[in-house]
Amino acid sequence: MRIQIVMSLVGRLLYIFGIFTLIPFIYSVVFETAYWSFLITTGISFGLGGLLSYYGKESQSFSLRDGYLVVSATWILTVILGSLPFLGSGILVNVFDALFEATSGITATGATIINSVDDLPNTFVLWRGLMHWIGGMGIIVLILSFLKNLGADAAHMFNAEASVPKPGVVMPRIQSMATKLWRLYIVFTGVCFLMLWAGGIEPFDALNYAFSIISTGGFTPTSAGTFVYEQNNYICFVFIFFMILAGGNFSVYYNALHKGIRILIDDFETRMYWLVILIGIIIIGLSLALQSTINDPIQIIRDASFNLVSIQTGSGFAVSDYDLWPAAAQMMLFISSFFGGCSGSTTGGVKIIRLIILIKSSIIYLRKSIHPDMVQVVRINGKPMPTKWIQMTQQFLFLYLMIYVISVFLMTCTGLSTYDSMQVITAFLSNVGLGFGGFGPTDSFGAMPDSAKCIAIVDMILGRLELFTILVMLHPQFWEGYFIKKQSSKRYRVL
Repeated sequence: MRIQIVMSLVGRLLYIFGIFTLIPFIYSVVFETAYWSFLITTGISFGLGGLLSYYGKESQSFSLRDGYLVVSATWILTVILGSLPFLGSGILVNVFDALFEATSGITATGATIINSVDDLPNTFVLWRGLMHWIGGMGIIVLILSFLKNLGADAAHMFNAEASVPKPGVVMPRIQSMATKLWRLYIVFTGVCFLMLWAGGIEPFDALNYAFSIISTGGFTPTSAGTFVYEQNNYICFVFIFFMILAGGNFSVYYNALHKGIRILIDDFETRMYWLVILIGIIIIGLSLALQSTINDPIQIIRDASFNLVSIQTGSGFAVSDYDLWPAAAQMMLFISSFFGGCSGSTTGGVKIIRLIILIKSSIIYLRKSIHPDMVQVVRINGKPMPTKWIQMTQQFLFLYLMIYVISVFLMTCTGLSTYDSMQVITAFLSNVGLGFGGFGPTDSFGAMPDSAKCIAIVDMILGRLELFTILVMLHPQFWEGYFIKKQSSKRYRVL
């Protein structure tokens, strides 16, 4: 049965996730009271992984359909496993709360239901940051850097985790690419940690902030979050720099390191990403300068840059209460939450590459309306974009809007107002983790009813996996052949 190939892969992935759950357990044994719930989670991960591997079947031949199932199963199982330490230790007693926190952590959304992070043991602060870091680059990309000899078909798992167009990526070398991306990810995290530590942040907090910044997550090691650094220009601009860095394409960064900075400058998506951020900062800065009581130019630039970059990249930090800002500045923040960063980044949202494709294809459509016989294609970095990517981008936007509308409606059915429903769904589906009003930068999502948390969990996973990976499994034909034994190819001669 083809399902056995999927079971074998998922089992091997759970082994590796189980190793990561040992890290907070070891920390708790050395620095705090031993939290055995982490060790139990490790045992469950190993046990379930062993069971799936035993009944599974190894193969080097995978289809894109297999990739969808492996990715979806892995993310759902890791969310469940990630919630067990909270439940087993009594830190969170509500199942929905634990699942919400784990989902928000692993999808790097950063929304929290915990009202006082200061009351959390450091072990769980570390686990929240570690979940961000594991899920930021992508669990499958992480796993591919560990597992060897999967063959060229491993590219299907890479495609399934993020359906965003990836111009220039060579699929047969995807395992090598995964290893290189994670090395770069580790380097960025290390440099960010050192710069925060140099700025006076305690090493433990600096590490957790680095986990959260590079993964564009949003969990913080203190209840005050980043508000305590509002007057520290050095820390604020370190945050801004690395949030922008994390929102860029890591593949382009790797090529730039080997072929020169010109690669980064020549990449059209990167340039548009920087331009969108710059325009947003200018609009918010002008709004604050003209419509608020803030008179310090440095504060205006710092606050506008920090909050805009944080929300656009889905980092989920705030250095000032933007609920007190003029309406135009708030609207710019709300719009930017849909944009996201580049393809190959740790951000959520629509992604800049999709916006480029949609804008260019719309311009071409308008030109063809005037000149019907004109032949023109969408080009990115001088290369024609395949028609299937244009169609997929258009379908993504349609599905995104459809899921957004349905989710907002369902959220209103739980008792939330239309305004709150719209802004929290934006926060979840775009993996931003920050809202406005009652769910703004100074509030938690703990006040939501359990039914609303269930909707949020689904939307966070859908947003992180780019919609298609989960939705494709709802089609009945997806499951054809998975639970049927392959017929023997032997032929018998009739005498």
